[in-house]
Amino acid sequence: MNRKLALFVFLILGIITAFFSIFFAVLMTEPGQLLNWPRTWIVTYYSYRWWFISFNLLLLVSLWWMHIRYRFLRSIWMYLASIGVILCIIVANFLLPAFFPSYQKNATYVSVSTANKLLKNDSIIYAVEINGDTVGFPKKHLEIPHVVGATVGGKEIVMTFCALSNLPVVYKQDIGYGESDLRILIQTHNNLLMVDKKSGELVQQINGKLEYSGKRLPAIPNDMMKWSTFKKRYPNARVFLYPFVRPLDNLLLALFEGGMEQQFSHEHGPMFPTLSLKDKRLPNKEQVWGLTVGKESAAFSRAFLAKHPRYTFSLGDKKLVVTYEKSTDIAKAFTLNDQGKLKALPLYNGVFWMVWAHWFPETKVFKANK
Repeated sequence: MNRKLALFVFLILGIITAFFSIFFAVLMTEPGQLLNWPRTWIVTYYSYRWWFISFNLLLLVSLWWMHIRYRFLRSIWMYLASIGVILCIIVANFLLPAFFPSYQKNATYVSVSTANKLLKNDSIIYAVEINGDTVGFPKKHLEIPHVVGATVGGKEIVMTFCALSNLPVVYKQDIGYGESDLRILIQTHNNLLMVDKKSGELVQQINGKLEYSGKRLPAIPNDMMKWSTFKKRYPNARVFLYPFVRPLDNLLLALFEGGMEQQFSHEHGPMFPTLSLKDKRLPNKEQVWGLTVGKESAAFSRAFLAKHPRYTFSLGDKKLVVTYEKSTDIAKAFTLNDQGKLKALPLYNGVFWMVWAHWFPETKVFKANK
């Protein structure tokens, strides 16, 4: 190969290597969502990530082979380019799980009296009660790990939290492949996308959809309330506390506060422009209680529940009851059988309407008449 042709090939290989490296680093981090890149690209990359990584490294090795043979650049530039490629691979595949480590296996729980020294009365906490046993998950303490495991009433559960959706969802630890090991992957359409490191399955938090099997995970009920209410109702409960011991934690919290200020502000759109925002039945940033039964879904506004503290209705072929305590701002949902017995259903507490409407576009809406 003559030197001019070799230089052309070298430049083309360099451009392709840089493109692949930067493209996947952007795709698998928040900038890709800022650019509104499709969710399918993320799933495709993750499904074939080792092929993409291998191809990227093969391109880099080819560049080094040509550099050694033809010396088109000073070696320092090749070293810097190689560092850039490796960093892009790390960012695309390992950065977010390192920033936001799962606590499914190593969560720490304390008594209500101990937690009371750290939590304010108006702090939001999510209560999971099973067989008379209760565990509380303070919202602030879920923002970094996103995934927290617990044994409640003899049941192995995992609490998941998406700050962008303002949504806690509880699932069984076994998602269909034995004991899971859930980690965050990225967020898509302002909602958490998780990966089970044991099975490789992807789990969309808001609807519990398993990407590869197509199944949907049934959620477990949790109740949203203030700490002042929780500690009175459940004085013997255990409370999850994230330790906040890493220097990185304070930086992440500062970034959270700025981002969440925009996400909660009615004057701004969603942090990531990936939502349809077509459904104007409720204001985009209004927090609702969502409910799903089979393929049917519904959303309840706080104003509606305040006017109907016990509301009976049908969704699909089920007769349901939603209750609301105005004094504590706690909503609950139940199925109602022919004998009048109630069975608790999971509500999606406090989720932003804009996120709920995007993921459940056919949802029914219960709102107060003006």
